[in-house]
Amino acid sequence: MERLYTSITNKEQNNNYLQTGKAGEREDFMRENLFMTENKNEAVKIALDHGWSSIKGEHTFMETSVVPVEYTPLTNNGLLEYRGRKYIVGQGRLGKQATKTENDNYFLLTLAGIAKELKVQGKEQAEHVELYAGVPLTLFGAERKEFRDYLWHKEHISFDFEGVHYSFFIDKVKIYAQCYAAIANRMGDMDRLRCVDLGSWTLDVLSVKDRIPMDKDAYTYEMGLITTIERIKKDALPALHCEIPEDDIVDVIRGKQSNVNADFIPFIEKGLQQYADEVEAKLREIKVDLAHENIVYVGGGACVMKRFGRTKGRNIQYVTDVKANAIGYRYLAENLG
Repeated sequence: MERLYTSITNKEQNNNYLQTGKAGEREDFMRENLFMTENKNEAVKIALDHGWSSIKGEHTFMETSVVPVEYTPLTNNGLLEYRGRKYIVGQGRLGKQATKTENDNYFLLTLAGIAKELKVQGKEQAEHVELYAGVPLTLFGAERKEFRDYLWHKEHISFDFEGVHYSFFIDKVKIYAQCYAAIANRMGDMDRLRCVDLGSWTLDVLSVKDRIPMDKDAYTYEMGLITTIERIKKDALPALHCEIPEDDIVDVIRGKQSNVNADFIPFIEKGLQQYADEVEAKLREIKVDLAHENIVYVGGGACVMKRFGRTKGRNIQYVTDVKANAIGYRYLAENLG
């Protein structure tokens, strides 16, 4: 279990540790500790799931666009001010990057996500924060340290978000595996299962045996919802002579189609049925027994599989809460340490 997380934490008054799942290897962070102040106040715990389409906290949801602006916007909605620059965040989807660490976009989104969660918790004046986040399960070994270092700024952080000033230290960063986090506190009496995470750009499949994630039996495919959304738009264009808005497709995915143009719905449903069929075909290809194995669908596509998946049964469950990974990060932090 320990292999699926890593953290920077100060466990003793005079020693800092880098925790990994291998031998609990220690690294001396005394030099970095010069950037830290004595923590007299308990840190506020914040969990964020950094998706390609959205940033989810335990209580909040925000899209991923980051737009620098040189003007003062009409409202403070989504306005982030950091290091003398202004950004409008969360009003649309960010284009896919090669990695989330290649520029400042995801750190800026992290600041906004922390601010949103602090506001919900009524702790806008927090001085210390513990941050829990995640990376794709098949890239956990390769990306966890890089993403942790990207998020863990050693200096005091100060910024304004939506007209509120925030100022704190990030005392601790822990990185967990997406997909497993989404089911870690939801397995009930299931000792063995397959977790299928349908995200914006990828389809992840993880086997769990005796409640332990089998990281050697994990798969990732580029079969995310964004590709399906773009295909629906393209396929419908010749017949409708207009492009179906992405928000309408997302509303149908979430079962909120009352405001969607009735002419759009057959094209959207056809495209989502095709996606569900492709997912089930891929699972059969990697020898997943849909009829008998315990299967848990998570992520944004869980709603699609619940409605359009052709294989139904008591062995198949759906975690449709898009905040499930963030909730799972907090759960793992509190139960794994």
